[in-house]
Amino acid sequence: MTTLINISLITYFTLVSVIGTLGNGVILLAYGNRWNSSKSTSVIFILILACVDLWTCLIVVPAIAIMEYRDFDVPTAICRFYSFSKNLIIISSFIMSFIALDRFLNIAVPHYRLLNPRRVKVINIIIIEVLDLLKNIVRLNVSHMQSDDNF
Repeated sequence: MTTLINISLITYFTLVSVIGTLGNGVILLAYGNRWNSSKSTSVIFILILACVDLWTCLIVVPAIAIMEYRDFDVPTAICRFYSFSKNLIIISSFIMSFIALDRFLNIAVPHYRLLNPRRVKVINIIIIEVLDLLKNIVRLNVSHMQSDDNF
C-alpha cells in the first residue's frame, strides 16, 4: 500500500511540475517583452506571479516530491529548503490578492489610477522583502528547536 501511495504522489508531483513549468514558461515568453513598455499593472503582476510560480514548479515541487518519497527522512538542507519554499506559496497568494485588488479598483473607480506600474513594482518588492524577513525569523527559530522523540 505504501508503494502505491508513493507512486501516486510522485506521479502527481511530476505532473504538477511539468504542466506548471510549461504553462509559466509560455506566460513568460508571451508577456516577457512587455515588462518595460507596459502601462498595464496587470501585465506586471502576471509576470511576477509567473516567475514565482515557475521557480515553484521547477525547484520546489521536486523537492517536496523527494521529501514525500523519503517520508521526510531527508538531510537538513532539504528540510530547510522545504520550509523556505512554503513562503513562495504565500508570496503567490499575496500577488493574486493584489491582482484581485487591481481588478476591483479598475472596475470600481476606472478614472482614478490608484495603482500605476511604478507602485505595482514597489508593492511587489515590499511583499517579497517582508515575507523574506518573516522567513528568516522563522528559520532562526526552527533551526534552534530541540526535537522531542516522545510523541
